[in-house]
Amino acid sequence: MALDWSWTGQGKNETMFGHQDWSHLRGQGKSNAEIIDALWGNQHLLHDKNKAGRDPEGGTHGLFNTIQRAAQRDAKPWNKASGVNDWNYGVWGGQGFGKKDIDAARGAGASEYQLRQLYQRAGQLGIKRDTPAAQEIAANAPRPEWNYGAHGSWGFGMADVEAMDGDLDQIRGARDWARQHRLNIGGGVIEHIAGLEEDRRWQSQQAYNAELLQQQQQQAEEQIRIQEEMAARAARVKGNSPTGVGGNAAFRGSRLSITEAGGRGGTRRFSRPGTQFMDTLNSGNTAGTTTKSTLNI
Repeated sequence: MALDWSWTGQGKNETMFGHQDWSHLRGQGKSNAEIIDALWGNQHLLHDKNKAGRDPEGGTHGLFNTIQRAAQRDAKPWNKASGVNDWNYGVWGGQGFGKKDIDAARGAGASEYQLRQLYQRAGQLGIKRDTPAAQEIAANAPRPEWNYGAHGSWGFGMADVEAMDGDLDQIRGARDWARQHRLNIGGGVIEHIAGLEEDRRWQSQQAYNAELLQQQQQQAEEQIRIQEEMAARAARVKGNSPTGVGGNAAFRGSRLSITEAGGRGGTRRFSRPGTQFMDTLNSGNTAGTTTKSTLNI
């Protein structure tokens, strides 16, 4: 960006940028970082000994480096919410993303993954990042499953949550990874996760209640089946019970008895005929002869 006369009109040479111009711009509210950014693209407005890379000599030259060091002293501690977006690649070393940027960001509190994000943002802005130190970050810095820079800002915010389409496990995993690597957790994220967790607990309770009800219904049905089976068995037993004595089986199973006429009360069993009765049948008379009886039995 070409600078107008307001940047160079305070010194003896109104076409060149000098110490008086720097002081004037600071009085107008310009930050040292803003001045450095403007001078990077307008090195032709600086005397040769005031250009980038020239150190002061006797307090009169090396103006660019002097302003750059002042900008570095102005740098604030790393802000996990805005540190990546706030990073000024021109304040540390050259205009690209290199070792001095990495050392400064790491010293200010950036995590190793946030250094990767600085590398990514440099690529988005078209800033040189082919230095060995930058390539080491690209190769070795942590790689998350979720791309935190693809939605919203560089932290973990509601844009990330919405992109996950309500997947609670994925959301919680990304949140935990973000915390581990010191990324910012945006407003509303914690409350949204709490709501999803409450929904899951309610769904789990509903599923448990439904399963319990099903078990109770199955138990009730089993109890009815058992009762019906017991009733059926009882009915079969009652239908097979005899009501009197009869038939061959009943006769064989009984103990036959008679009542002796004129005798004592009660009954007595049939018995085998006595020997006296048999002798009478086998004898022809009462005299006791041995003549055979003509009676054939």
